[in-house]
Amino acid sequence: MATQTELPFVTLDVFTSTRFKGNPLAVVTIPAGTKPYPSQEQKQTIAREFNLSETVFIHEEHPDVDSKDKSTRRIDIFITTAELPFAGHPTIGAAVSLLDKGITTLITKAGPIPLQQPEPNTIQAAIPFNVHLHKKTLSALSAGQPNFFAPGDLSVVPEIQAAELAAPIFSIVNGMAFILIELPTVELLSKVTGSAASFPVDQTLDPGWRGGFLGRYYFVRVSQGPDTVAIRSRMIEKSFEDPATGSAACALSSHLTLAAADAEPNRTVRYEITQGVEIDRESNILVTIGTKGGKIDQVSLAGTAVQVMRGHVTL
Repeated sequence: MATQTELPFVTLDVFTSTRFKGNPLAVVTIPAGTKPYPSQEQKQTIAREFNLSETVFIHEEHPDVDSKDKSTRRIDIFITTAELPFAGHPTIGAAVSLLDKGITTLITKAGPIPLQQPEPNTIQAAIPFNVHLHKKTLSALSAGQPNFFAPGDLSVVPEIQAAELAAPIFSIVNGMAFILIELPTVELLSKVTGSAASFPVDQTLDPGWRGGFLGRYYFVRVSQGPDTVAIRSRMIEKSFEDPATGSAACALSSHLTLAAADAEPNRTVRYEITQGVEIDRESNILVTIGTKGGKIDQVSLAGTAVQVMRGHVTL
């Protein structure tokens, strides 16, 4: 009889210190010496079984592929259908789950992520970035093609639809892109609903940047000072609404900072982003963007998490 493999897991609510708020995350640990080692297909199956927005796998030290640095861990991030190079709430959640291990760097497919602990139970992560503003908007894509959008692709609320058509499309890294849709009021933000999103996604992205994830990130600037911006946001992909989206928060913060870089090329801006209110999963995301010479040289994502469940996955 084949030996069963058991992988320990915990679930966390991320970007909150209150259980049953924030964004749920499954954190599965693959212990050193696990045999047989979980395959890509098995990791994808586990992520589909949890059926959360993301599941993260933490690889304990593996002598064949890892450095001898005990403060580093490799992680893999999965949604229910694919692996992602980077995502914000799995990074913060994985780091919080490792606080007692002395881990200072996470290795993702997008690159290494140095970690700091500015406050108890709070992680600040230096996010890998390769920002890119795509040339086209949804309006430009549909120009001259009256049947480009199917019913349900765009909001039926005129002000929201106009904002969707004009919104910039921005990547924080290759494979993670967002349509950044600014709305004038929180009241209008509450009227946003899911979309069919049946139009060809790859056509919205520039050559060399196609594939991966594309989501719609709706936001309102609640207040704005010289160095701090408060934002309310929602991230909706088809019928799914994400309670907290660190990668989208980083993309939005990067885009807003670059948009003002001509006037202030050297600055540091803190973005306080509240997401998930409309679905009773309030999340608090902190992003800090630094620029030098009008170009981004720092993207930091900060937040906390609280453990909810623990157990084992049996393969």
